[in-house]
Amino acid sequence: MSELGIFIDESGFFEKNHSININTRDLYIVSFVFHNKSLSINEDIKAFEQFLSDNNFEPNLPIHTMPLIRRQKPYVEFKREKRKKLFHHLFQFMRRLKIKHKTFVCDKKYCPTKQAIKQSIETYISQMVTDNYDYFNKFDEIVLYYDEGQDYLTKILHSAFAKNLNNYRFKENVCQEDYRLLQCADMVCSLELIKQRKENNEYIKAVDDFFKSVNKFYKNYGKTYEDLEL
Repeated sequence: MSELGIFIDESGFFEKNHSININTRDLYIVSFVFHNKSLSINEDIKAFEQFLSDNNFEPNLPIHTMPLIRRQKPYVEFKREKRKKLFHHLFQFMRRLKIKHKTFVCDKKYCPTKQAIKQSIETYISQMVTDNYDYFNKFDEIVLYYDEGQDYLTKILHSAFAKNLNNYRFKENVCQEDYRLLQCADMVCSLELIKQRKENNEYIKAVDDFFKSVNKFYKNYGKTYEDLEL
């Protein structure tokens, strides 16, 4: 039986972020990473975790991209080059597998309420399925992986996919630490956030400190990220 795994993560909150700089857009982002389960990635995961072991990291170390970039917990003790090495290898893991993604981006200036964001997400998912109908239709089953970090998003995902697909189910008891592809979905959220900030000339000091410049980020990562979009 053919199976498609969709790994989902989010960045931001439904409520307005009052701490955000007035010159920076208040964004809500949801990422979708797609994996055709007939293509095994077990050896790639083993190779990634061997890299972790070889470089004195815990082999099961989860990668959370924005805390990694910002040198937040659990990466406070890691210097920039060590953090960049982790970022680079997870990105190369995603690139090597040619994992496709889609990303919903909502500017809360135009969707100021939870209901408005809900409607926008549901419209996006409906359009995503319509635009890629042949792709989704070739799978017998579609399995959604989300750690239910936000209850309201969980309800939206159930509602939106129920309206557009009749062969989907949610994987139960999902934890981001257990799935490298959920960590890729987390990375996609971060990459999209950086891309959005760059396109609107919104400066992020942590990004410049980490990548040396936003232009270097785009040269080394941004183009490949865009090429992997479904």
